[in-house]
Amino acid sequence: MINSSKFRLLAALALISAAGCKGDFLTGGDLSNDPNRPGVASAQQLFTGVQSNLWALWGSDLARVTGMWAQQFQGIISQYATLEQYAHDETTTGGFQQGLYSGGGLIDLSNLDPLAVKANDKHMLGTSQILEGAIMGTGADLFGDLVYSQALTGKPNPVLDKQAAVYDSVQKILSAGITNLQSNTATDIGPGAYDLNYGGDPAAWTRAAHTLKARFYMHTAKTNANAYSLALQEVPLGLNDPAIDYKGVFQAVPQAETNFYFQFNGPAGRGGYMGDNPFLINLLVSRNDPRLNDYFDTAANYLSSTRNAPNYQQTFVSTTENLLIWAEAAFRTGDPATAIVKFQQYRALVGLSGNIPPAGPALLTEILTEEYINDFQLGEEAWNLYKRTCFPNLVPTVSTLKIPRRFYYDTGERQTNTNIPAAGSGINAAFNQDDPAAVNSDGGNGVCAGQ
Repeated sequence: MINSSKFRLLAALALISAAGCKGDFLTGGDLSNDPNRPGVASAQQLFTGVQSNLWALWGSDLARVTGMWAQQFQGIISQYATLEQYAHDETTTGGFQQGLYSGGGLIDLSNLDPLAVKANDKHMLGTSQILEGAIMGTGADLFGDLVYSQALTGKPNPVLDKQAAVYDSVQKILSAGITNLQSNTATDIGPGAYDLNYGGDPAAWTRAAHTLKARFYMHTAKTNANAYSLALQEVPLGLNDPAIDYKGVFQAVPQAETNFYFQFNGPAGRGGYMGDNPFLINLLVSRNDPRLNDYFDTAANYLSSTRNAPNYQQTFVSTTENLLIWAEAAFRTGDPATAIVKFQQYRALVGLSGNIPPAGPALLTEILTEEYINDFQLGEEAWNLYKRTCFPNLVPTVSTLKIPRRFYYDTGERQTNTNIPAAGSGINAAFNQDDPAAVNSDGGNGVCAGQ
């Protein structure tokens, strides 16, 4: 749709190929291994490409669109005005479904993993598996049923796995990644400096993976009675220090390596297409929330100068998210005392003061409110929260329509796989089987208006 494809230049590291010259006089030794024109990408190069693809999945087009649907942003002109009115179709995703597989997706991971196994580098394999879990778990969030177990098999018209099965596979691959990161041998080199987030630090990756496991368990709570209990098993091992939050690492130059929100609204982007949403602004103002000026420049009707900077380091998985999952899951499993402790720890981190409700629905409402605020620009998490809880109880921007709860499959995917029906029917309908419409909004907020 917009400029995110530019950032995928980073993913070219994972797709390098060169036409080899024929003739014995140009082969052998360094002539066959020109470091400036590699014929085969290394595991480290593949890793960087996959990592940048994940940032695009969490930080560009789909994050902006879901941010509008969660009423944290507002579409103003052109296609963003129509998306604000829920006029989306198979072209809305701009090829991001295909991006789950190519251009830094499963294909590159399928090339990376054997290299890690051959080198007996379990740290490289573990971080690769965590990236796979993050990508495919997000794919399940966005689309629902996905080609996964039959991906890359070469079968024509591969079968789509059910959304619940995809989430289950995601949990298994994340767990495998965590296990591999516990290895400690001389060959466990990992991605090192090619990992632009953690420099290959296995402890940081392990904590991020546990938070991701908790996140994806929470996303299944509408139909999985054990979701909150399972999330509670992960959060004590999850992110516990903002210094190791998982972030997209962006540069001031070149343009292709700048933050996606800057790319969208900067000099080469589409400034004015999208702005602040009064709903979130008014919520922050009503609570005298100190994050108002951190999030927005209300005079400019867009992000603050900090967050709209080209080199703003975008947080995608955070310690505050982990604490809020802990608080909500504890509350929902009958442990309000722990919920309050973790909620207070969260509040201290973000600079909030004052009393909180001691228990009951009011406490849950307060936790959910903070999740909504904290989820701002955290990938698609504000939208995922809304789908799961109907919180906040958003009023649709078009009174005759419901707030979209999934994206349609890409046109190209449907045209090449007969198992995908036309948009609006079967598994390509307006919402997923595991996302039934909520009757009421959680936290005692009345009948759900938008589902």
